[in-house]
Amino acid sequence: MHNQISYITLNTQLKLSNIPVTAAELDGFLCGLICGGVKDKDWQNLLFQFTHDDHCYPMSLLNNVIERYKNTKQSLVNLESFDFQLFLPENESVFQQADALSEWVNHFILGLGILLPNLNQEKEEIAEALRDLQEIAKLSYEINDSETELEADLEEVKEYVRTLVMLFYTHFCHNSHITKITQHLH
Repeated sequence: MHNQISYITLNTQLKLSNIPVTAAELDGFLCGLICGGVKDKDWQNLLFQFTHDDHCYPMSLLNNVIERYKNTKQSLVNLESFDFQLFLPENESVFQQADALSEWVNHFILGLGILLPNLNQEKEEIAEALRDLQEIAKLSYEINDSETELEADLEEVKEYVRTLVMLFYTHFCHNSHITKITQHLH
């Protein structure tokens, strides 16, 4: 993997460019597109359409987003290494981290749903995973909740979301990738 942009830097670039999404939302959206099987030539147009009223991003920001897209896709392609990570703030309060996770999941579902309009008709494991993500997207807490307990719960939920993302990627992309390789060999 290349040097990756920090969450804070990307978030700041988005704000300064008047793009109305957080770095977590942007990353969730990109992951949803990737897991939905977006073509490399199409993802930028979808990104601009859904996050910036069909306007391009400034070049410096776009270059960082392209790098984020490539790194994320590569981490999903390397299923065996399980090195895919959610792109969330690390040095914020646990409450801000919980909000960012909820935002990430909401935008992951959006990205996935754009490419898979019949997603709600999936059966069994995928349907259950989608329901779980929809519940996680509603993640809430009380301001007087124990930060220690919330932090432990949040880590578990983040790991579960990572697993679900890998499940979606495997179901919608990895199997078709294997099929293409097999067809090419014959």
